[in-house]
Amino acid sequence: MHVALMANTAWLDEELAMFRYLVVGLIDEQVRVAQVLPEILPDSEASVFGARVPWRDSSVAAIRRWRIGRMSEALSPLDVTLLHALDGRLWSGAVKLAKKMDLSVVLNVNSVLDLGQIVPAIKQWDPQRIAFAASTEPLAQAVRERLGDRNDVLVETIKPGVHVLEDVVPSDHSEQTFCGVIASSGRYDADMDTLFAGVRHLVDQYPEVQFFLDVQGRDPHRFWRAAATYELHANMSMVPRRLGHRELMLRADVLIHPQAVGKTRGLLQQAMAQGVPVLARADVWQDALIDQQTAWLVQNEPPKPEDWIERLERVIERRDAVQRLVDSARQYVRDHHLASHQVERTLHLYRQLTGEPIKLFG
Repeated sequence: MHVALMANTAWLDEELAMFRYLVVGLIDEQVRVAQVLPEILPDSEASVFGARVPWRDSSVAAIRRWRIGRMSEALSPLDVTLLHALDGRLWSGAVKLAKKMDLSVVLNVNSVLDLGQIVPAIKQWDPQRIAFAASTEPLAQAVRERLGDRNDVLVETIKPGVHVLEDVVPSDHSEQTFCGVIASSGRYDADMDTLFAGVRHLVDQYPEVQFFLDVQGRDPHRFWRAAATYELHANMSMVPRRLGHRELMLRADVLIHPQAVGKTRGLLQQAMAQGVPVLARADVWQDALIDQQTAWLVQNEPPKPEDWIERLERVIERRDAVQRLVDSARQYVRDHHLASHQVERTLHLYRQLTGEPIKLFG
């Protein structure tokens, strides 16, 4: 079996670590892997294992689809037997390419935004040659509902995998500056404004606290203006946007996810695995967010600044409670989100879809 793992810039910006785990894990299971990656990705960021096939990514859907559809010339000499599109923005091009090359294709479902593409995908190519790999059980259930009585289409839940660190101890904030990371959706909305109001109150109590703002959007000025309005510039910095930068953010004392984005973000599981406490807005699509077990969730509708204030103060002042949360979250990740589990389930889906046994390298 030779699998072409297809990724785009936006997805890799979030899930580079998970991509590396998947490549190495599949190769360890004797699967040949071709990494179909944006040409702008530095060689140092890609896995050193498996062939690399570059392609020109685009923010324009039609151009992206056209470029992916033309990749048969690059993939045919490699004897690729299966395509795997890791992001919904690749689906249309990947299905077109699968039809052109007469291959089966796996489509990752990571977001509610992907659900609208399900019916068009199975109309474009043989439904029995398409499988959907949903990153959460709620997303998998939504895919099945969209398919209706189409029982001939494979749908599996394959949760993102990470590596879990050994025992970790929360930082002692009495001896060092408290540092938090705010992971935004890229939009400055009412949820983000509520958090900023809470942070303003916290800064009044703890003037030395520092926050690093991860802005995915292309225009961070709205966030920066809001920081100025709340007089937070002395306590808030922007995280530079570049591939792999989210891995560096996992050294913070807390990860704050203030918006329900309706999609899987491996950053949350990585934080849990590395002993970083998570504060998050409740999100029905992210089944890894379980109040008091994996994170301290804000569940009020709408949230209030006091919700964030109370949880942030708890992180700073209650090291015993933080340790219990961290231990519980790490155990949950061990049970449900190990990289080895993801590889195992992905390989099982490949076998179901293709009926092809795994061949040893010869």
